[in-house]
Amino acid sequence: MKYFYIYSAGGGAGDWNGVKRVWSQSMPSELKKSVLIKFGDIFFNHASAKLPIKPKNWVSLTNARDWLSISVNDPTVKTSTEIILDNGTSKLINFISHGVTKDPVRIIEEFEKIIYEYDVIKKYADVIKVSGIDFAVSIDLPNTFKIRSQSVGTSTDFFNVTHYSKLIELCASYANQLYQSIGDGAENRIMLTVNGLWTKNELSNYLSRLDFDPKNIAVGALTKATEEEIRLAVNTINEVIGINKINRIHFLGCGGIKKSSIIKNMVNGDRISVDNSTPMNRAIDGNTSNTSYSGYFDMDSRKLYRINNLTAAAVLSIHSTSSNKYFSDSEMEGIIGLILKHQNGQSGHETYDARAKLSFHNHLVFANNAN
Repeated sequence: MKYFYIYSAGGGAGDWNGVKRVWSQSMPSELKKSVLIKFGDIFFNHASAKLPIKPKNWVSLTNARDWLSISVNDPTVKTSTEIILDNGTSKLINFISHGVTKDPVRIIEEFEKIIYEYDVIKKYADVIKVSGIDFAVSIDLPNTFKIRSQSVGTSTDFFNVTHYSKLIELCASYANQLYQSIGDGAENRIMLTVNGLWTKNELSNYLSRLDFDPKNIAVGALTKATEEEIRLAVNTINEVIGINKINRIHFLGCGGIKKSSIIKNMVNGDRISVDNSTPMNRAIDGNTSNTSYSGYFDMDSRKLYRINNLTAAAVLSIHSTSSNKYFSDSEMEGIIGLILKHQNGQSGHETYDARAKLSFHNHLVFANNAN
């Protein structure tokens, strides 16, 4: 099973700038061979902005592969990286729910207006074609994820089963429009978005509305799913579509230790892939007041260890006995030293760079688990 590294340059500017600075020298080749980027990160604004789109990028930028290459100062991603382009439409849902309405019916209406007013389908198709994108997730209306700056009580679950009928109708319509806009070979590039919580009847209804037979699918809505819901989703897709009939299946956000293990035990091979943001999030958990701490995943046990003044030596000891390490013992000692410096109120470029390197290590643990 393949593991895709998520490059999401929206939010956490200090940490993503760290990733950009250390990528060319420190990014493991195993991670950069398969990367997921988000159309929304490039072209959609944050929730507090006045417009849903970033005007400059919308007008002047079309090649997302070049955008990634320039961002991380790595020309090799232009030719040797397999890229999944996720739609990133959760940013539109965030924009609408933050500044317009939190009513789910009105959110859907406002979403439709934005897609139409800015001709988002055409822009998405143009980017896919010009960028040489390997796979692109068709447009959907997802429940959003809580971003780090939002309060604990922030609601992100706007849509439920009562809205599925309308969402299915729109997702099918957007997939058909994308298929027409891309033109030749569209069925080979489109990853049809599928809600992993849909029933067999809902999935069948969705497929019946399509103008093409999907060759690839991207399964979403499972980041908060239970183990049983993961198994049910895989079985539902297999019974309705037939997993052996699909060229590629990507499980969005399901690259966590437990979820990817479940998926791998049910369906495996290079046709199946996952991604996950947890490795990055745990690496940058530490704050500058020393009240929350960055996390290190052990390659062998897959366990998470928090890094602080009391645990740093133990973490380094664990790393020294690792059977498969990317960073040497001395390199990890330097990384953890800078993590502690950051958490003790001395943040700077070098501490953010260390957090980025720690995230690479964590991603390798998750990739190793998925593979």
